[in-house]
Amino acid sequence: MTVGVDRQHAVLGMYPFPSARRGYDLLWEGIHARLPETPALLDWSADPHSSWREPGLVLGQACGWPLMTELRGVVRVVGTFAPSVPYARDHRYRSVLLTRRRAARVPEASEFAGRTAAANISRSLSGWVSLLHAVHGPGSTWQGPVVWTGAHADSVRAVCEGRADVMSIDSVTLALLRREIPEVIDELVEIGLGPEVPALPLIARGSTSDEELAALRRAIVEAFEQRPEIGESIMAE
Repeated sequence: MTVGVDRQHAVLGMYPFPSARRGYDLLWEGIHARLPETPALLDWSADPHSSWREPGLVLGQACGWPLMTELRGVVRVVGTFAPSVPYARDHRYRSVLLTRRRAARVPEASEFAGRTAAANISRSLSGWVSLLHAVHGPGSTWQGPVVWTGAHADSVRAVCEGRADVMSIDSVTLALLRREIPEVIDELVEIGLGPEVPALPLIARGSTSDEELAALRRAIVEAFEQRPEIGESIMAE
């Protein structure tokens, strides 16, 4: 890598749940073993969103919407994982719309137009853009109040506690939360799906060379091949 080691870091914290973190640490251990000039450990203290534009980013995770809008020409795409969760196919997945579980029938997504939504951030493809698409249609705006939570897990709690009526969450985070807080997820019911979109992209700083990009890709593939438990930890229920 061409950037000084003291300025480099790797941030894979978009799914910072304990059940997945061990898998990401193992993945990076395998990458670092093949690319010893990279940082020895993942940076779990960094905000993943703030790291996207940093010149020392060796490997990070972005959201698909910012990648297509604000990060064009700023970062290089390394690839995406192929999640082994419901509503995922190859490198793509769908978001799941959730509301509180009731004894009555399960409502349709369109019935939540004008109701209170919970969403992590406005530039989230899974938590916001997919919600708009599923309830109001492509290119629409939300017709009711919005509770901005900052994280999918907090959106889940907002709906569960009655502070919001509906939310959208990517299927990987939902699968991980079923492991982390099953008692909360069990209070919710699925009411619809967002469009099929690419899973979270892996990115590197824009100055990454073609040779460095190829080396990163090889290291990731080889790490997964050597340690199958990595995938079991970070991409499966």
